[in-house]
This record gives sequence, structure tokens and C-alpha cells, in this order.
Amino acid sequence: MKRHLNTSYRLVWNHITGTLVVASELARSRGKRAGVAVALSLAAVTSVPALAADKVVQAGETVNDGTLTNHDNQIVLGTANGMTISTGLEYGPDNEANTGGQWIQNGGIANNTTVTGGGLQRVNAGGSVSDTVISAGGGQSLQGRQ
Repeated sequence: MKRHLNTSYRLVWNHITGTLVVASELARSRGKRAGVAVALSLAAVTSVPALAADKVVQAGETVNDGTLTNHDNQIVLGTANGMTISTGLEYGPDNEANTGGQWIQNGGIANNTTVTGGGLQRVNAGGSVSDTVISAGGGQSLQGRQ
């Protein structure tokens, strides 16, 4: 493997530890994983303002009402109520789609969510959602235990 003077890194979500970790741009994943790792790595690589748009709802925290737009991401470990997800579609430098969206993690809860306009709500194992409305090109991805 060649060593370069200029090395860049990316943030990826480790679903086992539930944390963001730093990975080399040359690191290989264990397979195609559409999800928070792709979205967060694209946000970290493309620009600093895009990283600032990511919102984390910590365990024990409750967020009421809000809108995710412009490819924002919300990682929910606590509770999110009344969110609207309408993020559109964006292609990053590696030509992988980044729709942005809401990522419900183990122990996270989302209630009364509306997903439209290319937005995505992903519910990982151990996450819980209720009263989600999907319309106008929005999507929902449900993940089981691995």
C-alpha cells in the first residue's frame, strides 16, 4: 500500500459500539451498507457546514417538532416527536446517493414523523417508531437484528 503525505479521513458510524469512528479514506467496508456510515462519511468529506447540519438526539433527550432539509441527518438515540423529513437527493464526490434523513438507533424512539421529497427514515434494530407518514417519494428502511 502506498503512503501519501496528504491523507484524509472520514467519520463512519460503528453500529456495534454506537459511536462515530475515524477511518482512512482507503479503508474498505465489509460490504455495501446503505445507511448512516455512507451519509456521515459523505457529509464529513464534502464540507464542514454539511457536518454541522447533522443533529444527534442523545439518550434521555427529547426533541419536539422540527424539519430536516438540505440533506440534514438526525441520529436518534433518545426521542424525536413531530419531525418532518424532506431532504431531496444529492450525489457526493464518490457518486453515491446521500438523501439525508432520520436514523433511529437502538433505544431511540420517533413519533408522528412525516417523510417526503426523497427523505429517508431508517429504523435500526432496537429502534422504535409510531405514526410515521410516508408520501411524495419519501422512504422508510426497517432493519432487524444482525
